[in-house]
Amino acid sequence: MNIEEEAKRHTQAKQVEFYDKLVTLLIPAQRHIASSLYESRMKDRSLERLEDVILMARRAAEQTGLK
Repeated sequence: MNIEEEAKRHTQAKQVEFYDKLVTLLIPAQRHIASSLYESRMKDRSLERLEDVILMARRAAEQTGLK
């Protein structure tokens, strides 16, 4: 294995770890919103925005990399 392949594998592993941790941290927020708010458009939008956060952060990690 050359150094470029090793670097790519390392970067991918960091991205997977980032995504897993992000989702793990946001699941309690999703549950809290789902169980605490009455059914409404605002509740639905709040849950959608959390999904947007996950997707946008994942895309940022893929495009710009992680620290």
